[in-house]
Amino acid sequence: MSTAADSTPPVRDFVDELAGLAPHGAVSALRAARADATGFTQGSHDALFDPRATGLSLDERLAATSYAAHLSSAPLAAQAYRERLAAQHSAHRTEALALLDQLLTSDAFEIDTATDSGRLAVILAHTRALALLDPHPDQAALLRLKDAKLSTAEIVALSQLVAFISYQVRVVAALRALEATA
Repeated sequence: MSTAADSTPPVRDFVDELAGLAPHGAVSALRAARADATGFTQGSHDALFDPRATGLSLDERLAATSYAAHLSSAPLAAQAYRERLAAQHSAHRTEALALLDQLLTSDAFEIDTATDSGRLAVILAHTRALALLDPHPDQAALLRLKDAKLSTAEIVALSQLVAFISYQVRVVAALRALEATA
């Protein structure tokens, strides 16, 4: 027996958008059956990208996220976060986009934190280390973050952000694989 709830379209979240899931497909139904997991994932996303959050600026968070997704071989996620950064109306958006575009378009481009000690460059260098699975940065890497005026809370927030994006792109990849076989 069909109920009114059965005909209600499922709530779409950012993971659905990244995965390109059919709104009424089998994989969307599977996600709807796991509404808590879906809700917690979206809730984490919303908290990490809340424009009112203190510490790392939204520009810094979006640039780090786009770069982490790029390093995780998730070009659609990298582009989605880059587009969100481009849509910001902030003082540092242009600088963030320029540095991010250099990183996203050139495999040879590296951030040299010895010569480029800008805050965003240091954030992106740390993002790279974390995304490429160096979960135990050396003392020099942590000192560069401190020298760039990142607080301990901001360093922890950056690490959480990179970990979340790693999780998010893997969920999206799994959902795409399921959708391809459904």
